Parts: sequence; C-alpha cells; structure tokens
Amino acid sequence: MKRLKALLVGLVLVLPIVGFAAIAHGQSFRSGPNVTVPAGRTVDSALYASGSNVDIAGTVNGDVFCAGQTVVISGTVNGDVFCAGQSVSVTGTVEGSVHLAGQTVTIGGKIADSASLAGQTLVVQANASIGRDIAFAGESAVLNGPVERDVAAGVAQLTVDSSVGRNLRVRLDQLTLAGGARVGGNVVYTSTNKLERSGSAVVAGTVVQVIPPASNPVWTGSLAAIAWAFALYMFVALLLTALVLVLIMPQAFHVATGRARRHMGKTFLVGLVASIVVPVVLLALLFTILGIPLALFLGLVWLVMVLLAGPFAAYLVGRMVLRNGKNAILIMLTGAVILLVVGMIPFIGPVVGLVAFWFGLGTVILHLMRFERPQYQVAPEVGVASTSSDVTAVPAKPAPVARKTKKVAKK
Repeated sequence: MKRLKALLVGLVLVLPIVGFAAIAHGQSFRSGPNVTVPAGRTVDSALYASGSNVDIAGTVNGDVFCAGQTVVISGTVNGDVFCAGQSVSVTGTVEGSVHLAGQTVTIGGKIADSASLAGQTLVVQANASIGRDIAFAGESAVLNGPVERDVAAGVAQLTVDSSVGRNLRVRLDQLTLAGGARVGGNVVYTSTNKLERSGSAVVAGTVVQVIPPASNPVWTGSLAAIAWAFALYMFVALLLTALVLVLIMPQAFHVATGRARRHMGKTFLVGLVASIVVPVVLLALLFTILGIPLALFLGLVWLVMVLLAGPFAAYLVGRMVLRNGKNAILIMLTGAVILLVVGMIPFIGPVVGLVAFWFGLGTVILHLMRFERPQYQVAPEVGVASTSSDVTAVPAKPAPVARKTKKVAKK
C-alpha cells in the first residue's frame, strides 16, 4: 500500500519538474459557492473556476475552464472555453472555441471559432453567431443563429432556422428546416423519417436522405444477447473490484470522499483539468529521447489513477445516498450499483460515466495532495555503521571514571 501511494504521489510531484510547472504558475484558480469575475475586471491569464454559481462578466485574456451548477459567461474571453454544469450559458464574446456540456446549454453571443455542445437541450439563439463549425450531441437542438461553415449533429431532434455557410450533415430521428433556414451547401441526413421543410427554406445544394440499413433479426438477437452477457460480466467484475478495494483500504476511501464532498466543484475541476493536461504531458515526453522511460513510468502511474477513479466515484455516490452510513462495504455497494446501472442507459449513461470519472479522478488527486513534500535531507539510520569513504568517524567520548576516595584511618 505504501508503495502504491509513493507511485501515485510521484506522478503529482514529477509532472511539474518535467516542464509543466508554468501551468499552475501565473494562472487564476478560483473556487467557492459563488465565483464571479465582475464587469470591468480583467484576468490576464487562464481562468480555472469551480463553484455552485460561476458568473464571468469581465474580460479573460486566456482560456477558461469552469464547472458549476449554473455557469454564465457574459463577458469577453480571449481564448477557448471549456465548461460543464447543469445550466451553461454563453452570451458574451469568445474569440476562440467553446466546448460546453450540461443539461441545458445556451449560446447567445459571438463565437469566433467553432462550438461543441453536449446535453439534453441545446439552443443557439438568434443573436448568436458561430465563426466556423458547430457540433451537437444530445436529445434536442435548436439552431437559430448563423453558422459560417458546417453543422454536424447526433441528436434526436434538430431544428434549423438560420443560415449555414456550407453543409449540414446529421444523424437523428427528426430534422426540421424552418422558414429562416438558408443552407449554402448540401443537406445529408441519416434518418428513417422524412425531412420537415418549410416552403421558404433554401438549400443551395442537394438534399440527401440516408436510410439506416435494416438489421437482420437473427444477428440483432445474437448481438443483443452478447451485449447483455458482456454488460452483466462487466457489472459483476467492476462491482467485485470495487468491493475488494474498499476491503483493503476503507479508511482511504472514507477520508478522500469526505474531502471531496466538502469541495465538490474543486474536485470536479481538478479531475477535468488533469484528464486534459496529463495526457498532453505524457505525449510530449514520448517525443523526446530522454523522456521515453519517464513517460512509460508515469503512464503506468496514470493508468493506476484512472483505474482508481471509478471506485472512488462509486464510494462518493454511495456516501451521498447513504448520508449517515457507517459500513464502508455497504456504501461502496450502493454507489457502485447506482453508477453501473445508470451507465447502461443510452445517451445518459456515457455522460454520467464521464462526469463520475472526473469526480473520481479529482478525489484521488486531492487525496494525494494532502501528503507532505518529500524531505531530501535524510538522517542516518540508528545502529547502522556507515561504509562511505566521505564520512569521518567521530571517536566516542570515554565514559566517566569514578573517582576513588581514600579512606583515612582514625588515629
């Protein structure tokens, strides 16, 4: 166990040494219930923000990484935006790209580059504009603002009521081109349902419907059986792994998740940033000759952390459900079952799994950060003679000799 902790701590301590200390130095990290950049305030660095409510009304001269229940960006960001939350809204100006995930995602401002949106309800308002491409992934999407180049989507429903500079390529259940739709290129949609097109909608190119191939019932049944068998195997295997880990180190799970519960926003943000930064560091090391052995070693350590993220996330969920639970095994069992069952739900499962992974990874990293820094000035072991030639032996002091007292005979 001590060796495992040493390996994990080594990753945290070595990464800054290999050239990425500047990521933390000079950057702005903010967390708390309410994180705000007021209008008129300027942040001259990348901004990392986490909290229940994140409100960026000022100017950020760098990238923005944020997570919260409610995220609102109404100011100016001279960089890219990576944000996730229950409700995410960008109504300001972003000079780079935006990558947003949430239950409800809204864009109502100017995006100079591309946009990637994932969630249940995705809306691009009429006063918004996308400088390059946009991609949707979720349940329902509405495009009311102009897009300079291409639109790609994998959703259940998509409504387009604005201009698209080039092509529209989507895979969905229902596509609607409203009266304000103006497509400069082709419309290619994969669906079993016909396109709903307004009489005033304009498509400069061709409209092509791709019918998904009909599946063979025999093969479908066989594949379904194999899929369910594999899902059952993974369910049992992952559940067993989580229970074994909590049996080995119950206190580590309890302490780590206790800290994560007190700092949920920070935990999520740390996991999100680490999942982006660490692979970049490892890839950069692989392109150097001297850094290849270090990259392989750190890659193994990173793999251990990634594998631990799932069980720690499960224990965190279990503690949130069983608030007064005292049995570590029962807590782990509850959380693991919930995550594994939800993970099998289409569309929702992958999103929940990704969010849980970020929470679990953040929990592991924050737990490791509580350890003290290593001391390089070591003390010699007691009772072990040194054989080093550069060590000068110091003679021991002689033991005090008891003085002899002369007896004087009485005359």
